[in-house]
Amino acid sequence: MNNQKRKKRAITLIEMIIVMILIATITGAIAYNYRGSLNEGKAFKTKEGMSRIETILAIYFAENSDELQKYQQGDWKKIIQMSPLIKNPDEYIKDGWGKQYDVQVSNDSGNAEIKVHSDEYTKYINSKKK
Repeated sequence: MNNQKRKKRAITLIEMIIVMILIATITGAIAYNYRGSLNEGKAFKTKEGMSRIETILAIYFAENSDELQKYQQGDWKKIIQMSPLIKNPDEYIKDGWGKQYDVQVSNDSGNAEIKVHSDEYTKYINSKKK
């Protein structure tokens, strides 16, 4: 009778090991996919943020053309914070990875030329191409 109990316990132990291996494998696959989804979400937030910043600055300089002459690098944050188009302006100052955008505004014959750049977004796009 003791032999039968031992066999039953040995089989149960093997089953438990198999189940644990399956759970670990599934968890690893989910974690890998989750990480990719997080990066896609950050890229989407960054892309939309860059577009929104360009739009807000373009509207601002179209309405206040004299301000373009006085503009200094870094003033874009003040313009974003004053904008009525955004509820939480502090969220739009940084990209999806928490890094500050690089915003360049130049005066191209009286028109504002606005370029918004994110190093992390560029790295993400380049990694997706590979």
